[in-house]
Parts: sequence; structure tokens; C-alpha cells
Amino acid sequence: MNIKSKTLRISGAKLLFTPMFKDVRGYFEVFWEQSDLIAAGLSFAPSNAHHSYNTRKGTIRAFHFQRPPHGQAKLVSCVRGKTWDVILDLRPESPSFRQWEAVELSSGCGKAVYIPAGCAHGFATLEDDTTIAYLIEGEFRPDWSAVVRWNDPALGVTWPVLEPIISEKDRQAPVLEAYLGSL
Repeated sequence: MNIKSKTLRISGAKLLFTPMFKDVRGYFEVFWEQSDLIAAGLSFAPSNAHHSYNTRKGTIRAFHFQRPPHGQAKLVSCVRGKTWDVILDLRPESPSFRQWEAVELSSGCGKAVYIPAGCAHGFATLEDDTTIAYLIEGEFRPDWSAVVRWNDPALGVTWPVLEPIISEKDRQAPVLEAYLGSL
């Protein structure tokens, strides 16, 4: 199938260009093909899949992750609508520690983002009725689940949303320094 990849600024993260096949019926996309990911330098064996349904433009979900040693790698794609997808590197040993990078994804764009374990993930919906699909490597461990505040000034993330819709959990999340101090 030949999934192509581009290395992102976040160490180990990749933007994948997924094959799209179009005819009069619409599109068919190859979102994950193990042999192609191995050829792109990714060892990724998903153990579960999830969807995030977001009804309103301006919804922000960030920055969610699982603490070590139970980090989860993710392959993220937008299957409906449009999103601004953000990776935040929380790995102290990484050369891109504390850095973030964003990629715009939309349904039918032929792109997916690989997020390495140890990085947090967040997104802002740019259209109503946006659905995000996840393939995830590593089991969900609620006791190891964590979140860093989406608007921590020390991170300097420039969200493309003027009036964000945010859960109470994300609104009350600790800033990055508080999380790092708890390790």
C-alpha cells in the first residue's frame, strides 16, 4: 500500500500520508498497514481502537496521556470534520521534551499522526460534528491516566479557537510543572 511518512519535530512522531483510492462511490483509505509502518521505521502494534465524537466546533480535549511505565502510542486520524491535532512531548529524556507540534487533519485528507508513548495528545475541533479515530498500543490503565492543562502558559500552545468548549477535568488539570513535580 505504501504509506509515506514525514518526521515531525517531536522525537519519534510522524505524519503519515495514507493511500486514498477514489471512484464514483467515494474514497477508500488505508489507515494502518503493519508492514508499511515497519518500513517507515515504526514498531506499532495496536491493542485497541477508540472514537472521539465531538458535536461542536471549538471543542478542546487536551492534554491526555498515561504516565510511565504505562504510556500508550497512538495513531490518530480524523474520520469526520476537521481538527487541529497537537502532540506534547512529556519524555524528560527526549530531545523535544516540553515541545509541542500541531497538524491539521480532516476527513478524507489522507493523513494520520503517529504519537509515541510518553507524549500527551490534544486537539481542537475546527468544524461541528468532528470524529477522531484512534488506534492505541497499550492497555488503558485508569490509575495511570493523567492530563496537563490545555492552556498552560509555559507551553505556549496557540489554540485556533476563540471560545473553547472544555470539560471540567481539562479545565482543572495541573500545569506541566506541577505534573513533573509529582514524578
